[in-house]
Amino acid sequence: MSTLGRNSLLTIWAMPKVSEVPLFIKAKELIDNKFNGPDFPIHMTLVGQLNTIPNKINYLEKEIANELKPIEIFYKSYGMKDYLFQAFYVKVELNKDLKTTRSKICNLLKLENKEFMPHLSLYYGKRSLEEKQPLLTELPKIEGSFIAQTLFVVSFDPKNIEWKILNSIHLKGS
Repeated sequence: MSTLGRNSLLTIWAMPKVSEVPLFIKAKELIDNKFNGPDFPIHMTLVGQLNTIPNKINYLEKEIANELKPIEIFYKSYGMKDYLFQAFYVKVELNKDLKTTRSKICNLLKLENKEFMPHLSLYYGKRSLEEKQPLLTELPKIEGSFIAQTLFVVSFDPKNIEWKILNSIHLKGS
């Protein structure tokens, strides 16, 4: 993670606890063994490319913590695209609570609430859909939810696929 810096983006992630998603871990291991993908934690990017400096984010973190309550994230089945950062993922339901949470974050950070396709990343890479499709039959069936009680401010370098958690935001709003 030594190259984090100029090319890095500030992002906000929701991450399940490892104990909440053992089948995700199994699926990620199967995919990584087959395609040798980069190492990263299973996460959902709620907001990417924050237009703020790290010093200002500390103030905004307090606002987010006080404004937002923990949210239940519902997931079901896998998805894949011919796009590096959505190469293989777990589909997340874009329900009213998730839309509201993202909207509040965007408002607090003064960001445009653009298109949002929530997903929990399992693999980053440039493999064809034809290469990935057969792997679906080997993956465990998944459906369920987890509670995101904490969000994470992450510095992410998309060029080198390196990340660093800068801070955690414990949600306590009502």
